[in-house]
Amino acid sequence: MTHSDHIFKEENVIHHLKHYLPAQASLKDFIHHNTLHAFQDRKFYEALTESSKIFGYKTSLSVEEYRNLFTENKITEEIIDNVIREKKGEPLVEQWKQKLLNEPYIDNFGGRRSHLRNNWKDLYSIDLDLAIQPFLFRFLCSYLDQGIAIWGFPVWNKGFLTTIREMERNTYTSFFKTPRSKRLLMDRKCEISDLLKILVGDETLYEHYLFDQQFAHPGWSGIVSVIEDMPQTLLDNRRISIQDLIIFELLMEIDTLDNKFGENWAPLGLRLTKKPEHLFAPVEITEYHEVLHLWQDAFEWSFYDQVLGGLVANKIAKLPISDPGFQALFCIDDRECSLRRYVEELDPKAQTFGTPGFFGVAFFYKPMNGKFSMKVCPAPLNPKYLIKEEIDNKKNKKDFHFADYTHSLFLDG
Repeated sequence: MTHSDHIFKEENVIHHLKHYLPAQASLKDFIHHNTLHAFQDRKFYEALTESSKIFGYKTSLSVEEYRNLFTENKITEEIIDNVIREKKGEPLVEQWKQKLLNEPYIDNFGGRRSHLRNNWKDLYSIDLDLAIQPFLFRFLCSYLDQGIAIWGFPVWNKGFLTTIREMERNTYTSFFKTPRSKRLLMDRKCEISDLLKILVGDETLYEHYLFDQQFAHPGWSGIVSVIEDMPQTLLDNRRISIQDLIIFELLMEIDTLDNKFGENWAPLGLRLTKKPEHLFAPVEITEYHEVLHLWQDAFEWSFYDQVLGGLVANKIAKLPISDPGFQALFCIDDRECSLRRYVEELDPKAQTFGTPGFFGVAFFYKPMNGKFSMKVCPAPLNPKYLIKEEIDNKKNKKDFHFADYTHSLFLDG
């Protein structure tokens, strides 16, 4: 590793961080997200192993779980033999079968992430996540609110950090319990590297620390990252960036530590007796990983055989329905085929169809009394129509539920 590899470059690290964070868009949009998109350039099992080793994701069942499936005959011995034969060759079938069925392995899905930041608990007996996240999440909810809250956010159109500075400057209370974090917030020249110098001290650990911090709440970090890149993901726009979120959270960490220890605590990196393994160091595919891969192949082939066998055994000639009992339309997605099969099996006279969820009409929808129109179609389409929700007041006036005298504690006459 060269000297330049140790230098913290904020722009590069934030770009790297955004690449690995989940692209969590607003739920009002069409969402189909590959949670391992940062690994999609790798081969399948390479991607699963790397993501598990680096971030601690559980990307497969455990060896024990696979063996239980085998005991329950949900994975067949014949398919295990076939999978090993294809991947390892005929001479090694028995040897690898013994590894799959009997060799003792320790399942460990703990990744490298969090190994650095967890030292706050070990060395300082303090849980920064527990101390900070309840308030941080409530504050983000309030700032990003789209009109659900009873009280609107007091300042919202000046950007996340600028808003916090203005509120800090013009209110009697403070976000912070101690003076240092407030001073740092008001210093507009204060950068992420300045805050990390106070918290971590060792520049070679800065990137690892930020990954530990932001992946402690990947959903929130992911949606902030998406809003930064695509402000239109919110109907009522908010100006926020992943850099803003990091700075605010680092300030809260410093404040929490100052509140407990004063300003005389040492940066985390200077207290470590051993540095954690580099977050993105090469990942070795071990025998344990190969066993998991073989088990997964066997599980999938067993499942394919069961499903395809069931379809063949229950194949029914579909006759034209001249007088359907009812018709149903299902949005084309991962669930559509199975739902339609169940409906048509339960009612042979049912007629089902697959259709785009927006019925092929690209439109904006504006709910009654709504401030905004929502795009109801996939991202690449540009709607030409607006559909507004209206209410039939004549019908409501005749409806007992909407009558004036039902709005009191006691009914009149």
